[in-house]
Amino acid sequence: MDILSVVIVNYKSWSILRKNLDLLASYHFENIELEVVVVDNFSDDKVLSVFKLDYPRFKIIENSGNWGFAHGCNLGVKHTHGNILLFLNPDTLAPQESLERMFWEYKANPEIGILTCKQSEKASSYQKISPSIFTLFGPQRSLYKLLNSSKFKESNCQTCNAKVVFPDWISGSVVMISRAWFDRVGGWNTDYWMYSEDVELSKKVKDAGGLLALLCNVNIVHEHGGASRINLETSALTKTEVIISQHVYIQNNFSEIQKVPSHILLVINTLFFKVILGAFGLVLFFLPKAKVQTLILKNCLRYYFLALKNQTWLSPKSYNFRER
Repeated sequence: MDILSVVIVNYKSWSILRKNLDLLASYHFENIELEVVVVDNFSDDKVLSVFKLDYPRFKIIENSGNWGFAHGCNLGVKHTHGNILLFLNPDTLAPQESLERMFWEYKANPEIGILTCKQSEKASSYQKISPSIFTLFGPQRSLYKLLNSSKFKESNCQTCNAKVVFPDWISGSVVMISRAWFDRVGGWNTDYWMYSEDVELSKKVKDAGGLLALLCNVNIVHEHGGASRINLETSALTKTEVIISQHVYIQNNFSEIQKVPSHILLVINTLFFKVILGAFGLVLFFLPKAKVQTLILKNCLRYYFLALKNQTWLSPKSYNFRER
């Protein structure tokens, strides 16, 4: 019997994770054995032991620290046995039919490297743009979308009648990939602590000749939120990691001629806007959204100081893991 190995990386998303696991635990497939591995990235809140008792069929393991999404995914794979892997966010709710259709579609089309499905009705969910020096910032991306409007219509399930579309990259919230492809591209890159690891995984698969496919007639609900907005500090941390991950992606994937100017442009843009917004945050500290901007500025200044000190664009969290 074929094995579908589901890997879920969790960090303090217990409530939505329970809904996710309850669904998966209720499924019975005729020709698929469902294997579920949950990696908790050291939530350290004494909830993990309860989950282990509530879901005895599933492997629920604790990471030694919160070393990031990519590290958690790779750790989870080490505990799986299936030849087809499915990475799901804790805040995704996958109907049984969707899992079956994705599984058999993937098996029937060996040219596909990564397969995903529809998760949102928002047009922005289909507007995936591969990063380059020409698409680093919002205005650049808006112009790119305007100049390539036909491309985005063809890759948007709402504006075309296709059963499958082929985006530039696939979001890490729902990623189906064979073990062969996973091993071929070296798995998830742990240079990233949070964000852009899915963009790089997609790029590596594309560069190796695999297709990136999104099924328009299959849906998995993605209830955005998870643990990324627990409090102001966490919100500021995640927003800062978006910027950090851009630097890591530039360093890993841009051509040598584009790296230095891209880093410089990103630093200037980040500091210019974050200093302005951070100053407003100091004045309007009683407003949560304003205070977050001050915290982001503080985080960015610390990151750039450490980048100079340690001579690396890695997130301090990724760097600390490497230095263990």
